[in-house]
Amino acid sequence: MIISGYGIVLRRLTTDDIELVRQHRNSERIQQFMEYRQEITAEQQLAWFNSINNVNNNFFVIEHQGKKVGLIYGADINWETKTTGNGGIFIWDATYWETATPTASSFLLTDTSILLGLEKTYIKVLSNNPRAIEFNKSLGYRLLPNQEAILNQQYVLNIEDYKKVRATIRQRLFKPTDYAELTINFNETDSVDQFYVQLIEKQPAANKVDFTI
Repeated sequence: MIISGYGIVLRRLTTDDIELVRQHRNSERIQQFMEYRQEITAEQQLAWFNSINNVNNNFFVIEHQGKKVGLIYGADINWETKTTGNGGIFIWDATYWETATPTASSFLLTDTSILLGLEKTYIKVLSNNPRAIEFNKSLGYRLLPNQEAILNQQYVLNIEDYKKVRATIRQRLFKPTDYAELTINFNETDSVDQFYVQLIEKQPAANKVDFTI
């Protein structure tokens, strides 16, 4: 699965990229913002990939002008309740931290969630990471009750809250041509991709207005 829009490309994670992701995930610059901070071995990385490479998890490498700069994901998807149980993003190329790329990546994945019929996304953010907190709040995420004394706090994004902020942020950060036509391409021989193709066919027309498929 390859998704394009907002000036970036999201390419579904494959075994070709898991070593690259592991190296950056193990870096001190990224580790400091994670709850799990132990060194991840190549064997652990492969086992993890095998556990998430299915229809209930969407992990994407973020590309900008052909350069791989980060990872974004929506995991633990429950198709019956239309919820994403765990979402997240990390940009390993620090030159992109203060650019529109993190917002573009989040928008593109959330727009894809709408396309797939998902209605709610949960994430966890460390309470000592103010940059991440403000970033996610700007996208419409809200802190769940009784999280104040917890280090790894849980937030939720309702799609309707996201839609309220999306139009304003689009106008501020992007050109209309960046999001006028989002595209998504599937691999016809991939069983996961074909699950999504069939799922999209069942969605109402309103969910598909932003995409060329």
